[in-house]
Amino acid sequence: AKKGESVPVTKDIMKVRKFYEMITNDQLEVTQKYLDLINGQASVEMTDVGRAEEISKMMGMESTVLPGFFRFLAKKRRFNGLSMIADYYMEELYKEQNIVPIRVTSAQTLTDDQKQSIRSKMKKITGAADIKLVSTVNADLLGGFKVEYNFLDADNMRGPENALDYSLKTVLQKAAVGKGVLLDELQDAVDTGR
Repeated sequence: AKKGESVPVTKDIMKVRKFYEMITNDQLEVTQKYLDLINGQASVEMTDVGRAEEISKMMGMESTVLPGFFRFLAKKRRFNGLSMIADYYMEELYKEQNIVPIRVTSAQTLTDDQKQSIRSKMKKITGAADIKLVSTVNADLLGGFKVEYNFLDADNMRGPENALDYSLKTVLQKAAVGKGVLLDELQDAVDTGR
């Protein structure tokens, strides 16, 4: 990317990925004109380069690099590969900058100190230069937390290959199995408060 353009380019790539994800999941109401542009079925008068420029305008690109890249792909008749290129870019960005995303699910909202402590420990475990921490709350854990990391899709945090489970729910389940208690009965007891 041009000097000073890496952040806007990355933001634009994230827009592209989000856009394609929303179209794939039918979460985006788009006009037929927009879909025709993406699928290459725009009016016969529109060239592939014109289609790329129109899509670039519709997406509101922040960088000066990506619209030019759109035109390049269109000239080479490779614009349909944009979604895969965007996925690859983000994957390589995480690798190049040695960033490891982790998702922490806890029974209660984590404090900033707790998040920092988890980041430090996960840096040691993963050898990462930086940790992208996303935290969610799930009261069903009863106490403690779960950490998921080494995602197959790092940017969207899908397909964790590793997990650490320090939740009270798991501790109770393991203890119950060790005592011969059926897990369905334990779950009923937890749900009813018995």
